[in-house]
Amino acid sequence: MSGLREKLSRLRKPEAAEKAPPPAPEAGGEWAQLGAHVETSPAGSFIMRRRTYGADSMHGKYRLRELADHAQQLSCFHDRDADVRIEALLFFDTETTGLGVGAGNVPFMVGIGYYTGELFTVEQLLIRNPAEEQAMLVYLQALLSRFTHIVSYNGRTFDWPILKNRYVLNRLQLDDSALLQLDLLYPSRSLWRNTLPSCRLSKVEESRLGFERADDVPGSLAPTLYFQYLAEKDPAVLLGVFVHNEHDIVTLAALSIHFGRLLGGEPGLAEPLQHLAGIELEEIYRTGLWLDKMGRKALADIYLDTLYARLLAEEPPTGTQANEESALQALAAFYKKNGQDERAVVLWKRWVEAKQASMLLQLEPYMELAKYYEHREKNLREALHYAEEAWTKLWRRRSLQRGSSKHREIEEALEHRIRRLKEKLTKLEQEKPERKRAAASGAGAGAGAGVANKRRVKPVYASEGLL
Repeated sequence: MSGLREKLSRLRKPEAAEKAPPPAPEAGGEWAQLGAHVETSPAGSFIMRRRTYGADSMHGKYRLRELADHAQQLSCFHDRDADVRIEALLFFDTETTGLGVGAGNVPFMVGIGYYTGELFTVEQLLIRNPAEEQAMLVYLQALLSRFTHIVSYNGRTFDWPILKNRYVLNRLQLDDSALLQLDLLYPSRSLWRNTLPSCRLSKVEESRLGFERADDVPGSLAPTLYFQYLAEKDPAVLLGVFVHNEHDIVTLAALSIHFGRLLGGEPGLAEPLQHLAGIELEEIYRTGLWLDKMGRKALADIYLDTLYARLLAEEPPTGTQANEESALQALAAFYKKNGQDERAVVLWKRWVEAKQASMLLQLEPYMELAKYYEHREKNLREALHYAEEAWTKLWRRRSLQRGSSKHREIEEALEHRIRRLKEKLTKLEQEKPERKRAAASGAGAGAGAGVANKRRVKPVYASEGLL
């Protein structure tokens, strides 16, 4: 019992009860080799790497200061009356320890970029251990009040929610209600999902911005390299991660210039045929569709009119030119949706003309033409012609392979349409003689009635009235 009392008395001593926290790890010249330093504040310390790009700095084919001329065009991503100032754009990207958005995924590096006049600054914040996370978050919190928009690439659904989770877990307040998200992944997919092998940021910058990375460390390796640093404590391990994150931030600024120029009608739209001559048909269509969605109808019409002219001017697409086929059908569907049926019919006929001998089971143009001639033009014979053409293609394909349940459904629908059209034609043919006889008898009856009326009319003379 005495031994227990001695232990309890020792625990009550002030020196045991109030143990001082361990000092923050010091970083000397080991971080200077990466162009970084230790950032210290009352909240703690973390690693900061700052890079500044001058007024004439280029990223691919764009000069970074060009965004000042096109930033206002980005307002159509949200409220079209909102003011977008270049100094109020915060470019944002993170490197995390995993791919999920749960509490276990930690953003060990946060990259931000912002404009100050014509200078573009990239700041990269790194935590060397979990104890430094709060200091990093406090630093970011103090910056956010300067900005109105967060520009990211998949940040709206991934990077930003992860960062907000970290504020909650660190018992810090983050008020982002006044911040608007400009996530450039979505317009990139709208324009290039069918023309690029991937819409990853590195692929987009290489093919559309003209910037190619050398010896780039892929983002998927960033967690592995960070855990290696935690084990070895060698900052040089993270050099590739810093460079990769820096390129991501600068690419966001260049990509904003690219979309701003598109929304503003540049470059070369005064002569759209020359400007768009080297662009794939699918991309022309996707760009026109996106501009129409973003409220730039005049610009959208330029792209779509150019595509329409090219589709009619070029040779009919063959089986190997899937790009032209896709553009034909997509543009026809767009015109149909917007009430421009005449143009849609021209494109459907163009497709049918090119695919007469093809075994490709693509019946939509035939079906659309059959509907158009039946319901809009009231030309039953033409409607029946295209319905039977679709039937022929279906049966050619079935002779080569067993039909699926979907094919059977299409077959039943075609049978019903053809039967209905034939019944309408038969009824119309039967009604023609009756209409002719009715018209003839009506004309004769009308003439006889006129003669009878003339005979019954008797002039009244004044003398007779007196008698």
